[in-house]
Amino acid sequence: MVSTNIENRILDKIITSNFTKRELKVLLLIMRFSFGLNRDFAVFDKKDFFLAGILPYHVDDILKGLVVRGVIKWNPDRQMFGINKNLKEWVDRRQRINQFQTSN
Repeated sequence: MVSTNIENRILDKIITSNFTKRELKVLLLIMRFSFGLNRDFAVFDKKDFFLAGILPYHVDDILKGLVVRGVIKWNPDRQMFGINKNLKEWVDRRQRINQFQTSN
């Protein structure tokens, strides 16, 4: 049986973060086609996110949101997607809201 090796610290971070269902599906798809193939990056077209049930008009917004939060790395020219392994760069949606509220 073949398996996808994902570091526990990455899974722990995903479990404790505040992701939407669509964001989780995107993350799982990227992990499957990167870590699952023993690579740091997955290479596929944005239309391939339909495999995870993500409609084409949602893909850009989800990807941009995950990039801004530091969760994924994305090279749009090469259609390369990868999980950012530096977990300290990840910003949880709740953290961003709290930071915004405290600065006012």
